[in-house]
Amino acid sequence: MGDRAFTIGNAVVLATFAFLCVYPLWYILILSVNEGRDASLGGIYWWPRTFTLDNYYVMLSDRTILNAFWITVQRTVIGTLGSLLVTSLVAYALSRKELPGRQPLLLVFLFVMLFSGGLIPFYIQLIHLGLINNFWVYVVPSLFSIWNMFVMKTSFQNNIPESVVESVKLDGGGYMRIYFYIVLPFSMPLFAALGLFTAVGHWNDWYTGAFFVHDIDLQPLPTYLQRMLSTIEARQMISASQMTTMNQARLYNPDAITPKSVRMATIMIAVLPILLVYPFLQRFFVKGVLIGSVKE
Repeated sequence: MGDRAFTIGNAVVLATFAFLCVYPLWYILILSVNEGRDASLGGIYWWPRTFTLDNYYVMLSDRTILNAFWITVQRTVIGTLGSLLVTSLVAYALSRKELPGRQPLLLVFLFVMLFSGGLIPFYIQLIHLGLINNFWVYVVPSLFSIWNMFVMKTSFQNNIPESVVESVKLDGGGYMRIYFYIVLPFSMPLFAALGLFTAVGHWNDWYTGAFFVHDIDLQPLPTYLQRMLSTIEARQMISASQMTTMNQARLYNPDAITPKSVRMATIMIAVLPILLVYPFLQRFFVKGVLIGSVKE
């Protein structure tokens, strides 16, 4: 009876927690497909009362937001692949005990991970590198992750048999051959898990675009969404969409949308793509994280 009561109680707690996590997203979704004027009256909790896709039409008819979405996709793909490549190469080198100066380098990386120079030195460094108001400011500073490097290094040391590495050396293979033909195939679950974390970080990053990029055509979707939190910005986008609709002589109901409803649609467009990736990589999570853990 005690085990059964615990199981039921555990299921209730987990179901409640899952509901608290899922419902806010569901609430945003139903507001995004409901007429804005009608939604402002309140009373919508589970299903849209007056269904419409005008909110999405207004958002997708804005050239700036489509460009911001494309910038976000580019930085996520390039930044994630580049970070995995650079970080894994450093981790592989530091996992080899024959590397000269290996221990001092690890101490330097550990110190840098714990202490940083701050925002002002970082901004000055970006200026000298010519990355301010440049697309590559999203990619270059994040190419190397010290935390991911330590996780990868531990994984390479614990999960790649040294006998396999030695056999490749005996066959005349160099370190790069070992990396591409031994390290990468053995570490794909780890790469999938860390790659997803890195991609989510790139996709959700609004800070870089807000402070280091002034050109609106180079700002990513999260930065644009942060600007959309301003009612004035949302009204300007609605007005521009109405003008486009009038020029194209398409049916459009301007009373069906409000700045809040457009913001809800923008949030859904920003959230859905990264959510759709999770089911395909979920099976790599536990294995990928454990494979980089310290083994006794």
